Formats: sequence, structure tokens, C-alpha cells
Amino acid sequence: MKGRTHLTIGLGIGAVASISQPLEMIPIILVASGVASLAPDLDGNNLLNKRVTKTAKLIKKRGVFIGGALILLSLVTYFLDLNFLSFLEGKWFTEQNKLLLLGWGAVIIGLSLKGQETLKNILMTILSLFLLYYAITDELWWLVMFALYIGGAGWFPHRGATHTIWALAYWWYMSYLLQVSTGVEGLALISTMAYLSHLVGDMSTKKGVKFLYPFINKVFRVRF
Repeated sequence: MKGRTHLTIGLGIGAVASISQPLEMIPIILVASGVASLAPDLDGNNLLNKRVTKTAKLIKKRGVFIGGALILLSLVTYFLDLNFLSFLEGKWFTEQNKLLLLGWGAVIIGLSLKGQETLKNILMTILSLFLLYYAITDELWWLVMFALYIGGAGWFPHRGATHTIWALAYWWYMSYLLQVSTGVEGLALISTMAYLSHLVGDMSTKKGVKFLYPFINKVFRVRF
């Protein structure tokens, strides 16, 4: 099932659930249900990680050039006296920043040598680490769980761990913590139903879903 279809169903669940909610809570419900409906496919490429995928593609395509340019700029400014180039002077080209440019250049070249899917997963993991730092600092435990989810999902096979009952239970508890944090009544149930709608939607396809994996390898399918 396509991502836009999953999103439409998830937003539909959120919209119906919003009928009895205060007006100020509706955006939270719609965002939560929309994200939940797409989250299982973070083990591949979907609407949620579209920009990260594009960034990975760009690094893969031009990373060697960009990284090489940063390294060259670092070495030139470090070893040569370029006082006649005023734009290279000042706070941006301290000794520390020159070494930082060298490091970033090496990292970008290293990343560009990875496969695009691996590179995308690395970028998602880096993003999750930033979220983790912010979440732990502010004691947002639902965000800690979300960061762990987005950082780890891509490393599993498509329609693997994120399409199981265990992932559904994980998402419910994360959504419950978000419900406690925001005060939106019933948010955990709404978000979990949106997540479940994705799994049911994928069960309606020929490939199906291994809902009880890894304990039971059976493929579950439904026919409407």
C-alpha cells in the first residue's frame, strides 16, 4: 500500500477522533495520527524520511567533491599565509575551525563511499541522537522512545520489526507518554489505531505482514 494511502487513512482516524476534542488539541491529534500511520515504513523510504533520503542521495552523488573542497580549504588556510584574502580572516578561520573543516571533509567523503540506503540510515541515526540529547535534557520520555524508533527502524528489513505486534505495543506506550505530556485525552488509543491501520493495510497486500515475528514466521494476510 502506498504511503499517501496510509497517511490518508491515519488522518481520517485522527479527524474522526477529533470531533469530541477541544479545538486546540486537534492539531496534536492529526500530527500524531499522521506520523503513526507512516512510522512503520521508516524501515525503508517513505514520506517521513523523504528529505533525509534526498540528503543521502546528494551526499552519495557529490560528497567526494564537497568533502575534498573542505579538506583543501582547511589545508590551504592552515599552512599558507592568506592575509590578502580578507574573507578568509576572522572568527570563522581560527585554528580550531580549520581542523573542524578537515574533520568534516573526511567524514563527508567517508559517508559518500557508503551505499545510499546505509547512508540514509546513518543520517537517521545521527538525527535520533540529537533528538535523544534534547529529549533527555528536557525529560521528554515519549520523545526518547520516538528518537530510538526513528534511529533504529531503518536498520531492520522492510516489513520486519516495525510491522509486528511488539512495535505496536512500543508505539502505544510511547503514545501514552505523549498523552500524559500533552493532556490530550485518548491520544494513545488514537495514535495506536493509526499505527495499526498501516499494518492492516499492508496485510491486505499479497506480501502480507509477519505480525508475530520473530517468534512465529507466519505471514498474515487479510482479504476485504
